[in-house]
Amino acid sequence: MKQRFLLSSILVLLVITLIRCSEDPNPVGAGLLPASDSIRLDTLTVTATGSSSETAIPLALSSRILIGNTPEMEAWAVMRFGPIPDSILFLPMLSAEINLRTVYHFGDSLAAFSVDVHQVLQEWGTDSLTIDSLQAPGFYDLTSLTQAAFPSVGDTETISIPVDTNMVRSWGTYSDTVFTNYGLLLRPTNTNVIKGFAPFIAADATQLPQLLMTFQDSAGNIDTAIVNAGTYRYVTRLKNTTWASDSVRMYVRNGVAYRGVVAFDVSSIPLHAAIHKATLQLTLDPTQSEFNSYTVDSTLSIFVTDDGTFINSINEIGEPQQPGDQRIYESPAGQFVQRWVRGTALQKIAIAGYGESNAVDLFVFYGAAASPELKPKLTIIYSLMQ
Repeated sequence: MKQRFLLSSILVLLVITLIRCSEDPNPVGAGLLPASDSIRLDTLTVTATGSSSETAIPLALSSRILIGNTPEMEAWAVMRFGPIPDSILFLPMLSAEINLRTVYHFGDSLAAFSVDVHQVLQEWGTDSLTIDSLQAPGFYDLTSLTQAAFPSVGDTETISIPVDTNMVRSWGTYSDTVFTNYGLLLRPTNTNVIKGFAPFIAADATQLPQLLMTFQDSAGNIDTAIVNAGTYRYVTRLKNTTWASDSVRMYVRNGVAYRGVVAFDVSSIPLHAAIHKATLQLTLDPTQSEFNSYTVDSTLSIFVTDDGTFINSINEIGEPQQPGDQRIYESPAGQFVQRWVRGTALQKIAIAGYGESNAVDLFVFYGAAASPELKPKLTIIYSLMQ
């Protein structure tokens, strides 16, 4: 009996010893750690020292072909269909038309829509075409091939624009080795709406642009042929940019790559400090912004190099928050601030719309000259390197 009691006592003492040897931290143990073994976090909040609205490089490939006019801007488009099939080379072509499926609008959705179609006379690239190069003398034939007008175009309709069959013939077939097909220019002549059309890269094959041809075969029967592959580009111009010099607001216009640029001064953070978190906050001016049901309500914060180049691949997404009556867009900014404290001299962030290439929405944010509570703001959590 005594042996059992002695054994139980030994086990209890062993358990107590093991518990006391636990490595779980406690207030007593933590107080014994030297200060050098703990991380001290500091927080810095700064407001913008400057802001501007600047044009950027030509837009990337778009998921819409935008064409039209509003009081604020214009959008022209060029498109080039692939060659026609060899099988219809010698068959009489009775008619040819372009079919475009609408998928978007900006402006008055019920407004009239009209375009003049011109033959393009020069080569062009999808990554470099601007409205200035497109409108330069000799780029397209000033005499229009077709004038097409529609009293109104819904956002899920297909419009048909007739084109000259002799011109289509001149583009050649798959077997031709001489290149003469530079495509068509669609120049808007309406006033109050920009329409968006599905492009050649549309996921839904039924929405692809079509060159629809009717011809008569050797037996006298009427048949059709469709070409729905090709290249395209839309370009835009703002009709008034006086707002670009506004220091109280920062304008981010999709479709023309007008981006906001905001500058900060984080020189009070020691060089090579570790940035644990940084958050950029931009306050929207809803009275000046222009959205519609197609708007992608998000932004992209983009890194700016010392020479002012926008590095689109270094970016963060900004999402809207709604604290009280203000609409504030927040985005992570840690990777930007970390680069700044490692020696980047130009401490700027460019702001683009997330749907920059596919729409013409307008985000207007308060800038560096706005009242203190509305200015762009950075909140940074950092620590010194031990």
